[in-house]
Amino acid sequence: MQEQNISKSRLELMLLFALYIVILPRVYMDYDMGFWREWALYLHKNGLKNAYNGPINYFPVYVYALYVYDLLQGTEVNIIKHINDIKVLFVAFDFLPLIVLCGFKQKILKFNIPYLYLALNIAYIFNSMVWGQIDSIYTNLAFLAIVASLLYPVAGTLLYALALNTKPQAIEFLPIIAITLLYGIRSWRTLLMCLIGVISLQIMILLPFISTGGVGKLLHISTHFVGLYHNLSICAFNVWYLLSRANPYFVNDQDIFFLLSYRTVGLIMFSISAFAAVFPLFKRMWLLRKKRLEMDALTFEAVFLSTGLLCLYFFYFNSQMHERYAHPIILFFFFYGVVSKNYKLYILASIPYFLSLDKCFPDYLPIVHYKIIYASMVIAIWYTATVAYGSYLYYQLYKKLKAADIP
Repeated sequence: MQEQNISKSRLELMLLFALYIVILPRVYMDYDMGFWREWALYLHKNGLKNAYNGPINYFPVYVYALYVYDLLQGTEVNIIKHINDIKVLFVAFDFLPLIVLCGFKQKILKFNIPYLYLALNIAYIFNSMVWGQIDSIYTNLAFLAIVASLLYPVAGTLLYALALNTKPQAIEFLPIIAITLLYGIRSWRTLLMCLIGVISLQIMILLPFISTGGVGKLLHISTHFVGLYHNLSICAFNVWYLLSRANPYFVNDQDIFFLLSYRTVGLIMFSISAFAAVFPLFKRMWLLRKKRLEMDALTFEAVFLSTGLLCLYFFYFNSQMHERYAHPIILFFFFYGVVSKNYKLYILASIPYFLSLDKCFPDYLPIVHYKIIYASMVIAIWYTATVAYGSYLYYQLYKKLKAADIP
């Protein structure tokens, strides 16, 4: 394992981040950015404590971000005029895991990380820089929570709490977080500190909204985010583009697919595949914990590949998926490539993700969107190949883990 040149890493990441801010595209996804603008104006007029008495239906972390944006802009005119600048936050979170792991001395990942492979990947930054979406926030908070919880379980718990308070999709990481905390928590005192820390943080996050009834409305939002849309797929180009005869966007996921609803069938397929992806990792981490052994390269491979596959299965099999929900697979497959020295899966996953984002954001790239090239079916097949290859790699890794079972 080679040590990163920290000074070089800091300089290159800082310069690249500065370049991205300078060239930050002035276009964005109008539909979603319209909400950011409307919500920031609402916070400007009504204050943070009344956030959930109006149109806002996102979780608190992003509400706080919009409130800070409002304070920085100061006036309604500036809020409207500079709404594109909110992307700076999203790009900052794209860089966050690289800055933490490559810009400082740390004991978690002692691998040489070719960070430019990720930071220069257009599939990784397109969602933040062009679309103006917040997926980088919860994805990278969850990623840091997973790696931090191995050695610093209290920090890992707090980071994951922040991820859950950013977007409900962070729930997909829960099995991995539970496994890494199982390894990282070695005493009742640490467990107590984790519980006290996460409860205290949650109270602090909710505190401004208590007096105005916002907590109850936030609870309603959190319990109704599933079913907000009933589309079988919202441009996710997943398995339903191969199984459904009609365009999945116009199919209700409550309709019957054979004997069960599309939604139920998707949940069953996801549950089975998720168990297959998570159980070998659980077994390995439990053995390491029992023997009080440190993490090795093979186990880190399992952590990143298992998490990436869990996110991929979540996106690929479930209904009501958006194209952006594949975002976490890029980050985790990259770090799997870092540890395994095999970047094929990372490259294979990046291509359909970028094609799907570009297809749903037409007229940005100077390319004519011929249907034969950007067909939904082609992207769905590419995602299927990613699922197949990733599952094959995990099967091979599973055999290595069995061969390396700790006596």
